[in-house]
Parts: sequence; structure tokens; C-alpha cells
Amino acid sequence: MRFSQASIDFIVKAYRQKKKEWLDKNRSEYEQVLVEPMRELMLAAERALKNDAPGYRFPKRNFARILRGAEGAQLHGPFRDWIGVAISRDSESRYEGPPNLYFHISEDEGIFTAGGLYMPSAGQTKHIRSWIDQDPSMLEELIDDKKFKKHFQGLGTERVLKTKPRDYPIDHPRIDWLKLSAFYVWREVKKKELFSKNFADILIEDWRQVLRLNQILDRYTERWPKAKIEEVLPQARAFMDDWED
Repeated sequence: MRFSQASIDFIVKAYRQKKKEWLDKNRSEYEQVLVEPMRELMLAAERALKNDAPGYRFPKRNFARILRGAEGAQLHGPFRDWIGVAISRDSESRYEGPPNLYFHISEDEGIFTAGGLYMPSAGQTKHIRSWIDQDPSMLEELIDDKKFKKHFQGLGTERVLKTKPRDYPIDHPRIDWLKLSAFYVWREVKKKELFSKNFADILIEDWRQVLRLNQILDRYTERWPKAKIEEVLPQARAFMDDWED
């Protein structure tokens, strides 16, 4: 089973419906053109990336969800005009999520693979900017890597501050990265790729590169840059000296 033009046509057709019961009458087609291709794609990705993506939870059910939730259905109708799947790890915080892998199909919005941190928390953004300010070498090496550049052309620029972030000069050499409020990559997928029998391999190779970015983002959000630690340590030592006195 693989995606075809019928997959996209079904999404378009569903979006025009006014009653969710329509899906019950067309469930067989839905399963054939969307659910089963997505199921096989996720199974293939999980097998291939098992060692590269420890802890990532590939979905075992609820593939290709096209029905909106109750609130969304009231505002926009019962069906989405897209399907997508996000692969991530469990988060220890209800306010922060780890970097993920993403795949999206829509007639209007396009077809793309992606990943990283699209909606980082304020704390995550602060930590990443601190790394970009003081030691962006890991991120620079990845973005300039030839193999990575075959898949993704730099960080996404959909979510960018209109002005510079506070505490950073406008002439900072990495001001374009510091102005980002999301840290992700994405690549448009041509229909020819989506419909091909090798699409699972294409997606897997995209996601292998995303995982390289996610590893850096993990480090950037979990640790402070060395320069920041060196700034904090003298203050901590002074506090301990006062406390001991």
C-alpha cells in the first residue's frame, strides 16, 4: 500500500463535508488510500530508525486522523484539510515538549517532512539562544554539512521576531538565528516522491538528518553553554563563602 493522488483527493473531498457521518459511509476508501499507507510508512520508519531514535514513539494506531476535535469542528467543520503525524518522546514537563519528527500531507499547504522544535517553551528558547550567542559551533557544522544540506537548506524561518531579541545586539554575527522563535527544518516533498514505491526510504533519510538536529537541540535545551557556567560559578562560590562565614 502506498500513497497516490487518490489519497490527496480524499482529503480534499472530506474537507468539504458537513457531517462526520460521511466518513462511516466512505471508511473503506479512507482505510485504503490513507490509513494503510500511513501505517506501513510508520512501521518501515520505526524498523529503520530503531537505533537512531531511542525513546521516540511511533504510532501504532490512530493513523491519518482526519476528524477534528469537538472545538475545531464547531469552528471549521468536522474534517481537516490535511493529515499529519508527529513522532516524539515522552516529555517530563507538561509545558515543554522534546524535538520531534513530522510528516504532513495537504493539497493547499503542501506535502513536507520536517522536525525539530516548532513550538519551544520560553525556557527552551532562552537556552538555545544562549548557545547560539556563545558557542553555535555544533549547529553551524550541521547546517554546513554536505549530507545535511542535501535534505534541508537551513533552519525554518516561518516564526521569526520582527525585532531583535532582548539582551542581544543587532549586529550579532548570528542575529538571524537569534531572532528565531522556532528551531526546525522542513523540506517540500514532490508528489512524484510521495507516490513512489521508495517513499519510505526517502522519508527515513530525511528523518535521519532531522535526528542530528534534534540531538543538538537536546543538548542546547538541557545544558548551559560553558561560558554561561563560567559566569555563574564565581557567583555561586561567593555565595557559599558568605554562607560559610
